[in-house]
Amino acid sequence: MCKIFALLRAIGATAICLATLSCSTDQPILVGFSGQLTGAKSDLGVQGRNGAVLAVEEINAAGGVNGRTLELLAEDDLDSPSGAIQADETLLRKGVVAIVGHMTTSQTLAAYPVVEKRGGVLVSPTTAAPALKDKQDGFFRVIPSNTKWAEVMAEYALKKSLKTIFFVGDADNVGYTDTFLASLDKSYTRKGGRLVGSRLYSSRAGEDWGALAQAIRKAKPEVLVACMAARDLVALAQALRPSEAGITVLGPPWPATNALLLSGGSIVEGFQFVSNYSEDNAFPSFRSFQERYTKRFGWKPSFAAAFAYEAVLLLADALKRSGGDTQGLRAALADSAPHTGILGPFAMSPSGDVVRPTFITSVKQGRFVITDSVGGTH
Repeated sequence: MCKIFALLRAIGATAICLATLSCSTDQPILVGFSGQLTGAKSDLGVQGRNGAVLAVEEINAAGGVNGRTLELLAEDDLDSPSGAIQADETLLRKGVVAIVGHMTTSQTLAAYPVVEKRGGVLVSPTTAAPALKDKQDGFFRVIPSNTKWAEVMAEYALKKSLKTIFFVGDADNVGYTDTFLASLDKSYTRKGGRLVGSRLYSSRAGEDWGALAQAIRKAKPEVLVACMAARDLVALAQALRPSEAGITVLGPPWPATNALLLSGGSIVEGFQFVSNYSEDNAFPSFRSFQERYTKRFGWKPSFAAAFAYEAVLLLADALKRSGGDTQGLRAALADSAPHTGILGPFAMSPSGDVVRPTFITSVKQGRFVITDSVGGTH
């Protein structure tokens, strides 16, 4: 019945086009991308953009969306709230049907009201803000809320008999760091763990990593929870030397990028992250994606690239059902039918949140590998 309905809708759309002579299959469907393409955290944005580019290229090579090609327009959000607003306003003026982005929570929270006011659609590869959870609106994402990662991290730490935590987070990513800490503290202490210290710092203002490392050592935690970008975590690790201090490093997916491996080297060996992504994912379509991405861009994909690729696939599938228009796109994206994905099956809730497995990855010999499965499916 669904296929018949889709066919009837396509026939109806074709009839309207012929009647008005205003619908042309040679007009591309404009899709936006917003992310940090310059600056210290550009590893997220560049990888995200590249994943989106690859998806668009492959969709077009396979015939496009209902015979129309996709055209990706990318804007640099400058890793700032004001830059994110400007980037999205620019894309909306250019007529994009949806925006893939942003890659960090603070930029999404700043720009989303602009997109929502215009009746637009935002499909984020990596925004985990719980503030946008369970809302019937134009925001969709392909990773879970970060509160789920915090709950899984607490469960994992206690499973490993790690009873004390020191938390460090970047306050410039508001809406992500603070909510992660609140959820972690609640879940961890409820089950017998103890938060022995926390420090929020500003990545824009800079931080005295030596003084912070000294404060961490003085608190004598068993675990350092690092909620920050990759290069900041490397700088802290170089000052702290966690393995020498007997401290286990855990984090959400945010720092787990190629930049961590390239700039951290042996000092990040053994760092662990709650994630929905791993380089050693055995899903056949992911292996193929890794090869195609590496051949196209000359370096391995990170989680940012993989989730951006999936975000574009999700969007393209919905555009097929909305006739390439923003009108009807929200309903098509909220369809709870399962998607194959490149990382494995996932589904969208009616409120635009994703349901997919969560696990623990560790840095081993310069790679992120799955080492534990905790928390089931979220």
